[in-house]
Amino acid sequence: MTAHDELEGRYRRLMAAYPMLHRREYEEEMVGVLLAGAEPGQRRPSARDCADILFHGLAVRVRGWVGDLGDPAWRRAAFAVQVVGALFLLVVGIRWILPGLTFYPGVDVLEFARPAVWAVVFTLMMAGLRRLAAGAAVGGALVEIAHVAQWYAYSPSQVLRSSWLVTVALLVAVSSAWLAGGARVAAPRGLWWFAAALAFAGAGSVTDFHQGWFSDFSYGVTMNGQFHFRYAVPLYVSAAALAVWAWWRQGGLVRRRILALIAPVAGVAAMVTYGFAGFMYSSQQFPSPILLRPFQWAILLATPVAAFAVAAVGLNRWERLSTLVELGRRAEKA
Repeated sequence: MTAHDELEGRYRRLMAAYPMLHRREYEEEMVGVLLAGAEPGQRRPSARDCADILFHGLAVRVRGWVGDLGDPAWRRAAFAVQVVGALFLLVVGIRWILPGLTFYPGVDVLEFARPAVWAVVFTLMMAGLRRLAAGAAVGGALVEIAHVAQWYAYSPSQVLRSSWLVTVALLVAVSSAWLAGGARVAAPRGLWWFAAALAFAGAGSVTDFHQGWFSDFSYGVTMNGQFHFRYAVPLYVSAAALAVWAWWRQGGLVRRRILALIAPVAGVAAMVTYGFAGFMYSSQQFPSPILLRPFQWAILLATPVAAFAVAAVGLNRWERLSTLVELGRRAEKA
């Protein structure tokens, strides 16, 4: 076997990294280009060629599984998640420091930094300064991580309960970095509906706090000592209705992608609630806290990635199936 034949065989085996349909269409051309650029007498692909083939093969496979993440609908959904996520974290940060300003004299500087940095992120987003917004969002995510990490030594269960909030911050940071390049994206429809929903939710949270703090005014209605009325419920219901309406206005393609993008937050919340329920209970029963083991950290960190992958693959398959069904219906009508 000549050096040329051996090198060609090795290149063709590396081409298995690409999906079969891609190989049928492009393999001959790709192998020809690689062979033309090889050194005389070369028998093995260079490390650079191997890495390039494997990386792009995986990229093509991922694109086939989850669809084109760079299409306008994905970018519009990412912009909506970016803006609403920053607003949400701003409201949460303000809500967090309000009790400290009212009842506790020593509010940590880090707690003031949280709403401040998300206010900066939101301002930069709306000003169209995408790269600066991405950098500020990464800084905001680090501030959220530091804020939660300070509890770990004495209350790991509190860290778990706040992990969904850190996931929101990371989601905003990733969305901001994603949108920093490429074409600009139009602002989400109904942004002020989202803002109104967050305002109602924040007002409900403050109402809940004060209703619980002032015990003499805790309950608006009491029936046989069993039913207690929460004043914040109408505010929460209004917030949910406004959020659903704002989400619905985005259009079908964007709506579905927003759900896929927020799947990591839902996945982390579900994992902590059900997967770590035993750990959280046992950790609170011992005088000294039980810290997370490496495999538990691995599960927690892998959950948002897995949740997005499952959501994106499911969305891509569903839309492909819907397209085929629609084509079949049109063919029957014709």
